[in-house]
Amino acid sequence: MQSAAASRDALQPEVSLASIKPAKLSPPDRIDSRTTVRFSDIQPVEEKPLAGEPSRTQQAADSEISPTTPGLDDTPYIQFAIEQLTRDEETLGRRRQGAASDESYSVDRIIPDEGLGYYGYSQRSTRHEREAPDPTTRHSEPAPADDVFLPVPHPNDTHRFPRLEFVPRVLRLLPLAAFSLCCLLMIAALIFCNRWTKQHNGLWQYDGVGTGRYFLFQFLPPFFAIIIILWLLIIQCAIQRILPFSASSSDYDTEQNSKTLHDAALFPTNFLIPNVACFRYGEPVLGFCFFSFWVSLFTVPLQSALFQTRYYTNGGEGVWRWTVVRPVGWTLLALYILLVIAVLVLMLRFRHRQTGLKWDPVSLADILVLLYRSNILPDFDGSEIPSARDSQRVSKTYRLGYWRTSETPNEIFYAFGEDHALVRQYSLEGGKVKAKTAGRAFAGQGMDLEGQRPVKTATLESLQTNIHSPNLRFRWVPWFLKDTFVVAWIVITIVLMLAFVIVSFVNRNVERGFLPLLPAPTTSQGFSPANFLYSFVPSLIGMILFLLWQPIDFYFRALQPFANLSSPRGTTAKQSLLLDHNASLPIEISIKAALAGHYKVAWISFISLLSAALPVLAGGVFTAQFFPSSQDVRMAASMPAYEALVVFIVIYALSFLIIWPGRKRHLPHDIRTLGQLISFFYQSPLLRDAAFKEPRSKIDLVTNLLGVPVGEKAQPRYAFGVFFGLDDGREHLGIDRLQRPGSGEMLMTTGTMKR
Repeated sequence: MQSAAASRDALQPEVSLASIKPAKLSPPDRIDSRTTVRFSDIQPVEEKPLAGEPSRTQQAADSEISPTTPGLDDTPYIQFAIEQLTRDEETLGRRRQGAASDESYSVDRIIPDEGLGYYGYSQRSTRHEREAPDPTTRHSEPAPADDVFLPVPHPNDTHRFPRLEFVPRVLRLLPLAAFSLCCLLMIAALIFCNRWTKQHNGLWQYDGVGTGRYFLFQFLPPFFAIIIILWLLIIQCAIQRILPFSASSSDYDTEQNSKTLHDAALFPTNFLIPNVACFRYGEPVLGFCFFSFWVSLFTVPLQSALFQTRYYTNGGEGVWRWTVVRPVGWTLLALYILLVIAVLVLMLRFRHRQTGLKWDPVSLADILVLLYRSNILPDFDGSEIPSARDSQRVSKTYRLGYWRTSETPNEIFYAFGEDHALVRQYSLEGGKVKAKTAGRAFAGQGMDLEGQRPVKTATLESLQTNIHSPNLRFRWVPWFLKDTFVVAWIVITIVLMLAFVIVSFVNRNVERGFLPLLPAPTTSQGFSPANFLYSFVPSLIGMILFLLWQPIDFYFRALQPFANLSSPRGTTAKQSLLLDHNASLPIEISIKAALAGHYKVAWISFISLLSAALPVLAGGVFTAQFFPSSQDVRMAASMPAYEALVVFIVIYALSFLIIWPGRKRHLPHDIRTLGQLISFFYQSPLLRDAAFKEPRSKIDLVTNLLGVPVGEKAQPRYAFGVFFGLDDGREHLGIDRLQRPGSGEMLMTTGTMKR
């Protein structure tokens, strides 16, 4: 073995080594098997070599590689070079604490110190076996000393901490009972009409087209049906609005609630197919209700075909009378019974059940209140820019309710949180609030297990590079509002409208009647194939047109706050954070939007209500008539109703000209889910604004936002743009104040978007 003097001399520059006579090494008598390193098995070394004995690594180096100086082991030089090459990580602060110590390695050092003194005393004397973290783990488990969230199911002080059982007004007991009563009245009317027709040869004598009786039997039943449908859509909107919050309450403490938060739509986006997503979210009761609601949409065209005329003979004298199509009547009876059952189940679902809400979350400000002290925000890192990583989310158990922390058990607060996850801590640095990242990595990133730092991915690099790009800022709009589809809708509707008008009035074809091409006589059950076809199908087409307009209406309502935030001058909280268009009633929304200057939203919402008249008019306008002049049966129209139908269709078709969303309604990604909305807030400095700090009620929140902050002279203005993150200091895209005291205005992307 080399002497200590020879080892020290080996540290001199290479030019001086030539004059040093190398020490003569004696072959080792034995090699302890404990010092062997099997690289093929990739197993860590359990112990260091015994003093005075060379390692097998040294023997291999002596036998296979010719050293620069014969007989001199150069392994310590290699180790010294490795230490120098990896020292840059220490200077950048990217390695774990104590990178210079032996704890920086998950296994013991394979190469011995050889007595050169490169490693400290603790390195030579201390040996730790370290288990590598699981690469799939989103964040490290907190140590017992960490400050973590602890749930508080039901605080005793209900005055300070009210029970979280809020439901929107339309889902409360009395409104649902009133809706059920309307359905029961419809059921009673159907039973009465079916029984009376069978016993008394019809309901009432037929007196012609366009009369009061004609209006009573042809237009009034589908009118009542569409009123129930409009009420039903309001109920469905309220359910979808609170579903992500209700699923995250303590009564539903399952991993499904994270899927609900990321995937459940906050407003209806499609009425043409049934909404079965609730079955995937662990809400079979609501799934049954939504399916029943969708099936009930067929009640409007069926109501249009419920009454027909039939020729009765009474004592040799024949007379035309209104009668019920009994197969249609019994079908309607079954649909309304199913609807009543669904509403009763809905009553039980929300009756004295915890929803996790203090008030109705109808605006962006209501969501910000829930995030003020939340510890789930690191899970949304990088989510303002969608990527393939979004489909690889790990299921989490989020909870909305009351919490305390392990360090402050007597302080109870209300927020979205994750049980036993670390608390987000803040400090004041340089006059600015900074977050302390105590051992929890950003959940959206992978971890470098050796350096204990987030791995830079192509997505994050793209975020930092392209976050100012107009193509990134204005990349998304609903598919049916993209330029190509808007042009297609305009062309299709105008062409069909012109064809409809031309066919209707050229040569007076509708007024003179046309052959039904199907048998017109009414059977003993009141069924006429011709009358049923020209009542049910036109009403069904009108119903489809009505339902096609609803997603346009809801998306324009939801996008209006972001359209206001896109203004280079920003906007007030009343016009952005507090805007609640999605929760407004059909007539109310048009009035509120018009008064607020949102004329496009006002008109589109008005058309949404106006289009409800299409299935009502279309289903009752045609009826089979006998024409003595030609001695045949033809389908004739009630011309006043038909002219009104033409006017509504023209207005409906021309309204597609104004659905062009404009650049200010383009966003980086969709906004239909709660998780997508949180992605614009998770790093926003708004989360530290005093206005969102635990307001007692919605009135307190509105008062805070509409008032002037302490030390400022005017109301804050808000905008959608690029800001520096509250936690990481990086640039993020989202919502913040346009300008804060002592800083410049938010950077907003206003470049031309490439089509």
